[in-house]
Amino acid sequence: MIYDYKIDYLNGEETLCLYFDFSLEFAKLNSKNKKKRLKDIIKNYIKSQKINFNGKKIAILSGGLLIATLVLKAPIENKISTFQDETSYPQSVIVLEDNTSKLEQLIVEKHEESKNNIVNTVPDKVVSTQNKVNKESSNKINKVEENTTASTPDTAPIEDVKNELSVEVHRRNGSILNISLEDYVIGVVGAEMPASFHIEALKSQAIIARTYALKSLEKNQTLTDDSSTQNYKSIEDLKAMWGTSFSTYYNKIKKAVNETKSLYLTYQNTTIEAVYHSTSNGSTEDAKYVWGNAFPYLVPASSPYDNSNKSFLHVTKIDYETISNKLGIAISMNTDIQILSKTAGNRVDHIKVENNTFTGVYIRNTLGLRSADFDIEKDEEGIIFTTRGYGHGVGLSQYGANGLAKNGANYETILKHYYKDVDISKL
Repeated sequence: MIYDYKIDYLNGEETLCLYFDFSLEFAKLNSKNKKKRLKDIIKNYIKSQKINFNGKKIAILSGGLLIATLVLKAPIENKISTFQDETSYPQSVIVLEDNTSKLEQLIVEKHEESKNNIVNTVPDKVVSTQNKVNKESSNKINKVEENTTASTPDTAPIEDVKNELSVEVHRRNGSILNISLEDYVIGVVGAEMPASFHIEALKSQAIIARTYALKSLEKNQTLTDDSSTQNYKSIEDLKAMWGTSFSTYYNKIKKAVNETKSLYLTYQNTTIEAVYHSTSNGSTEDAKYVWGNAFPYLVPASSPYDNSNKSFLHVTKIDYETISNKLGIAISMNTDIQILSKTAGNRVDHIKVENNTFTGVYIRNTLGLRSADFDIEKDEEGIIFTTRGYGHGVGLSQYGANGLAKNGANYETILKHYYKDVDISKL
């Protein structure tokens, strides 16, 4: 559940930052058990990693977003005590005292592995619907003056910036890049979508990547170079990945970014949560089934070209012992398993395993399935899961977008197909 940690300073206080992956799941536990399980997870991780931490603040992060804080009353080697309110943190923080149940709505997917160099990107949990960047917005937004590296004060809002924005990218190697927004978008498109895709699909991805970055800045969310936010690759990374095709692919992506420069998606003048995924099952999903929050622009849309992905159908066999351990219940060939309901996007909504009911999203995340659209078949050794699609299914389908583009759709048509009633705005 916790895949990494670091000791950092938040609001001037030494803070232990714990990064949770997508397997965090509390939906089937009551409030008391959720708190106990969370504290046990944290205590065991601190002990196993032998973390030397003398502060009193623990920050819980998922998908790059600070979702909760925990305040210790005792030294870290002692039992973790109660959760306390911490009002000095940004608005996006949700303190756990009486809100632990909100965690099940905050779960995001850390990784969507793909043989086709596609990683699914999701929102962290949408907690902000600001119109534009707040006047006292992130210090990661700077205005790049022409022919100089000087920047304007931190408080410069997006709507007042006439020259090109720059963003900070926190890399896995510990370095921090300060680059122009457009160069960042080039690196994201190169990392997130195959350069062999149609130019109009690449333009769609460029606008989504830019939108995602702007929304992250509005929420004071740190941009990284991995799928905790959006994948980003530098020119050196792209050269290593593309080899002799570098010039062709780089110029193609640069063209897609340049021809959509400064464009981003809004809904009723608000920057949208620009989520996307690799491959749909033929229909995208309503966000409420995945994260518990409904958005008028993140609703099902037809996506008929997704089966062009060679891994559209995928078969995974998991033995009974592994499934039993992961779900916490005994499962055998004789266990009664029934799919009770489907979502609007034709994925598993609820599934009954003996006397236990789980959501399809929980089963997918816990067992590491490619999609929540799955069939099940039991044999003597385990359960065979046949999945359709790849990813959470919300927002734009990358393979679906490529199929639309190859059949004549431009980027505007593609984006307005996958995100209902949005506008394409310009900085």
